[in-house]
Amino acid sequence: MIATYLLIAALAFLALYFAIQKFTLKVDEKALLEPIKVDLYPKFCDIINDKIKEFKDMAKDDKISLKDTEQKDIFLEKLSDLSRELTFIQTMNLSKKNDELWQSELFSFLKELENLLLDYLNDGEKQSDELREFLMNEFQRLKNP
Repeated sequence: MIATYLLIAALAFLALYFAIQKFTLKVDEKALLEPIKVDLYPKFCDIINDKIKEFKDMAKDDKISLKDTEQKDIFLEKLSDLSRELTFIQTMNLSKKNDELWQSELFSFLKELENLLLDYLNDGEKQSDELREFLMNEFQRLKNP
């Protein structure tokens, strides 16, 4: 009898957890996909790149906890790859005034960065949530100076 109640509670918790995840993803997409001025994207890319550098510095100085400390070099290399990818996105799209293109590429990029944090950091979910909130605030600040 108690096992049945525990099973029901666990299933309810999982359903609630996935519903919240889905909702926050939709909120993130909506906030990122609002039409804005295209000249803000390069500035936003610079902010993202600064955060990537911050993660690299924290990893080098052991200020963040990796799931596997032997994978530190791989994590650092993947952060460097993401930084180069962001520079490429920024360079290739500077002359383009297409909001949808910028938004699509940046959303995909940020999802890739979030997945990297989730894969390599012990507190990856917390770090990715903090990063998402920070970037949303910075994006809003750039939109409304």
